[in-house]
Parts: sequence; structure tokens; C-alpha cells
Amino acid sequence: MIGTSFKLSIAEMCIHLHAESSMMVLEDGYEPFLVNDNTIPEIDVHFIRQKPIFNEAHFKLVFEAQNETQRFYSIYKNADGLCFIIYNQQTIDEVQQIAYLNNDFDSWEIHSTDSVALKYPMGPILMHYLTLKTDAVLMHASCAYDGKKGRMFSGFSGAGKSTMSKIWADAGSVIINDDRLIIRKLEKEFFVYNTPMYYVDQSKKAPLDAIYLIRHASRNSIQKLQGAYAVSRIMAFCIQNNFDSSFISKRINLFTEICSQASIFDLGVVPTPEIIDFIKANE
Repeated sequence: MIGTSFKLSIAEMCIHLHAESSMMVLEDGYEPFLVNDNTIPEIDVHFIRQKPIFNEAHFKLVFEAQNETQRFYSIYKNADGLCFIIYNQQTIDEVQQIAYLNNDFDSWEIHSTDSVALKYPMGPILMHYLTLKTDAVLMHASCAYDGKKGRMFSGFSGAGKSTMSKIWADAGSVIINDDRLIIRKLEKEFFVYNTPMYYVDQSKKAPLDAIYLIRHASRNSIQKLQGAYAVSRIMAFCIQNNFDSSFISKRINLFTEICSQASIFDLGVVPTPEIIDFIKANE
């Protein structure tokens, strides 16, 4: 039987995916992140093309990711690790995939009737638990790099992350991503990386110099945030499953270090090109 194997490099972290059959594919957005080198993977992903079957009797439910209209995934736990029940995003309550993760967060087994190994939301789930193995965090944010500074913009849905990206892009900045990013510490410095999306975009990296928590306002305004308040504000926009206190402690420690190195601001925004000069004059 012909097997299939892929290596991905996301935020300079290596993921090895493999299957016994040839029936494993990745969405187009992952293609620019494919690598062919001798890098030792941080995690191993075994993909099994078969109908997902889950025996709930051996597990305890610890987390539900859902909103008023949609279930995204459920997390169960036992002595061996975690089990993720991934739901189809078009059909309510239909199981799309079942994924098992060991206690060291370095070995996955994904069962799926679909040939797409990291079909949403499996991909972001895998990336989130990859960051828990390193000094990294997955964020709902955009980032613009003007060749000198990397500025991250985060906020609630509709706050204007994509609009800010367009304004900075029109002014010549490189947009690392306008929705989902990884902050990672490498050799005492923090960097921002894009992650695979539904569209194709090249792998990108920028230094992290400042984080702006944005909101719509009648006039541009800026206030520097510091200490525990800055940490708590930023943590609201990281992707997290807080059913384990060790996850929370790790995040607090990481964000405390981020806040000691990068400037953190509350930013009231009028979404016009003038916001760029306003930021540069007041940061």
C-alpha cells in the first residue's frame, strides 16, 4: 500500500503528517508551509481514513467549543490524554473527525471519513496545542510590518483588524496576516508568524514591537497599558481551552514576558489613513 507523508513548518515549528494510504490531502492554504528537509518534527500526526467512532464511557468531558447556533468541537480527557470530537461546520452535530492527543502533546491520531487531514477546525486546534509545547501563543489578530516595526492589532470581532490591515497595506507595509497569528519567543525575542488559512499565502515572519487593542471611536485616541491589566486585556484575544490550570499559568507567564518587551496600547480608531501617522507619533 502506498503511504502519504507531509512536513509542515508553521512559526518555525515542524509537523509531520503521515497515513498508510494515499487518501490524505491538505487544503491549498497549507501548501506554502510544506517543507522537505531533515528538521526533527515537534509533533507527529497519524491520519487514519475511516469512520470516526468514539466510546464516551472511557472519557470525561472537559470542554465544549460552541456558540448559540454551532458546535465546533468537544474535548474529552482520560489517563492517556485528550480526545477531540470535531463537528461538521455545515451540519449541526455531525461528527467530522475524532482526534486523539497524548499527554506530551507531541503525538496525534486523527480518524476521518474525509480525506482532508486538517479540515477546519482541526488545523487551528492542532496549532493551538503545538503552541502549548513551546513559548508561543495563537492569537486572533492582524499584524503589519513596515520594515522597521511589527505592529499587532487585536480586538473583538468587528473592531477593525482587517480594515487596519488594508490601511497599512495601502501605505506599503507587509501584512503578516489579518486574522490568525502565532506569537513565538526565539532566543529571548518575540516574533509574529502567519498561519495557514483557507486562501494561499506565503509563510511570513516579523518582529513584535507593539500590540494595539483596537476599538471603533469618534476620534483617534491611545493609552499605554502596563502590568497585570495589560496581560489580562491581551489574554482575552488568544485562542485557548482553559480547562486545565496549567494552561492558564503558562499563558499568564508568557504574556507577562511579552508585555515586558513589547509596548501595549488601547487604541480608539477612526479608520482612515491618518491613523498611521497618529500611531507613529504617539507610540
